[in-house]
Amino acid sequence: MFALADRASREGADSKSALYWIALILMVLPTALRLSAPDARRGERLGLVAILGLAMYLAKVCYSPSLLVFSDEFVHVRSVYEALHTGHLFSFNPLLPVAARYPGIGVLAGTLSAITGLPIATTGLICIGAARLILMISLFLIAERLSGSSRAAGLACLIYVANPNFLYWSAQFSYESVALPLVLFSVYLVIERAAAGPNRYLSAATGLTMFAVVITHHLSAYALGLALIVWCVAAAIVRRRTGRPVYAPVVPAGLLIAAAVAWLAFAAPITIHYLTNIQSVARQGIVNVITGQTKQRGLFSASGGTPPDWVRALSFLSVGILIIGIFTAIPFVWRRRNRVALVLALGVAVLFPILLPLRFVGGANETATRSTEFVYVGVGVVVAAGFAETWLGSRSRRGLKLALAGIIGTIVVLGGIAAGWQYDERLPPDDSARGVPFEPDAQEVAAAQWSRTDLGPGQRFASDAVDRLSLAALGGQRTLWAPTDHASAWQIFLPPTVTPAVQRAIREGHVKYLLVERRLSEGVPDSGYYFDIGEPGSSHRVTPIPAATLAKFDHAPGFARIFDSGHVQIYRVEPRG
Repeated sequence: MFALADRASREGADSKSALYWIALILMVLPTALRLSAPDARRGERLGLVAILGLAMYLAKVCYSPSLLVFSDEFVHVRSVYEALHTGHLFSFNPLLPVAARYPGIGVLAGTLSAITGLPIATTGLICIGAARLILMISLFLIAERLSGSSRAAGLACLIYVANPNFLYWSAQFSYESVALPLVLFSVYLVIERAAAGPNRYLSAATGLTMFAVVITHHLSAYALGLALIVWCVAAAIVRRRTGRPVYAPVVPAGLLIAAAVAWLAFAAPITIHYLTNIQSVARQGIVNVITGQTKQRGLFSASGGTPPDWVRALSFLSVGILIIGIFTAIPFVWRRRNRVALVLALGVAVLFPILLPLRFVGGANETATRSTEFVYVGVGVVVAAGFAETWLGSRSRRGLKLALAGIIGTIVVLGGIAAGWQYDERLPPDDSARGVPFEPDAQEVAAAQWSRTDLGPGQRFASDAVDRLSLAALGGQRTLWAPTDHASAWQIFLPPTVTPAVQRAIREGHVKYLLVERRLSEGVPDSGYYFDIGEPGSSHRVTPIPAATLAKFDHAPGFARIFDSGHVQIYRVEPRG
């Protein structure tokens, strides 16, 4: 059904949305009904959550089965290419410099590609599929340990699938998509260590897994470290009040913090600037809204297309159900407050309603959105445990309760998906549609590959934001990046003629080649910018770039067109005598 929906979308058929939602219902509803059933065995529940996680991952695979096309994926494809072709890690990445300092995903996909001979796109899909399987199984085992019920564990995984980032964002080839499953696996190993007692094999596995997190993704490592520290503090408090011995993961926490600090200091100091910038943007966004300098962000405003009213209602209903579920589960957790890890899960779950207001703040919305991957772990564990005891625990009207549980679970999942990925970008674009591209198409990919084979990698290119992805990742080119190159692509492309300012930007950026995407004159991008965030007019742009502006290099001296595939042209900057 997903494959049919994707094909209908590429052909511009009106049936695409119906097929998309039917596919989701066919995946979620039967699974929710069976996970709620009291007679399902543990192995069946574990199998169901694993199958559900992989089946929903296929939604992303069907979107683009032969090419990694999401923006963050190009960042890491570039890192893999560099590792394979140079034999070295930590090479500069013009798309996201901080990503080059966390080579875990590049080592994983690059090694698999080198051993098997498979293309990077294929090994990337395999790696994320394996990570998705680890995530679902680890979460099931964690929830089972904390709740003492395989039914609650299965429902916890079902609720986690409602995470708005689950269907696409955390299914893309990105370092966070690999790190989060490793975080959950680390947590499971620590919980297992607490239950099993001293075990050198568990200790070694825990240490290796946590180090893999450290070298794969910065925020995932810091979130895991914070969770372990809070666990140790909570265990000390419980021990002091009750006088009972309570396990505290002091050694794992110490090792993780030491590894993270060492990696930050010696391998990835750029992370400090990167995270500080994100935090600064979020803080300034909140201040601007409070002081009235900017309007609060509207929900669903990131979507280029307006979602139907029923889709919006579904997302609100999902959020409401989860908030009710969190507060309903508090008595269940309180009766088991001696289980420190379960109390920590409740603390994480409570962050869910606290972070919701950030979605109304433009600069802070990204922080709230990305945090859902972590917050929904606590939400799933706590809500499922409380729901399994208070709602499904009694024997009265069992059949009706099971049916309602399946329906409620489906609503929660579909509502979470409705609140996630941009509404108009959940299915592939219409092949015949005109307008500004939001992802590289066949011509842009061909241009990038041609640049690698005919010009060689490492050439200084200036281009629009979309083609910058394919040029850097697939072409191996050194694309213009304003923070380090002292020039921006908009300074070259936006002026209507080749002015001295254009020539100066080309010189200061050491640009040798220009890629012109003629379709930029056919519309205005949803983000408002064609080349770089903050370019002139990006906040209020309503008319596209004139076609004559994009054609100015055809008639200006000092430029030679060396590639033309229709709507993509490449110009060489000729040396001036």
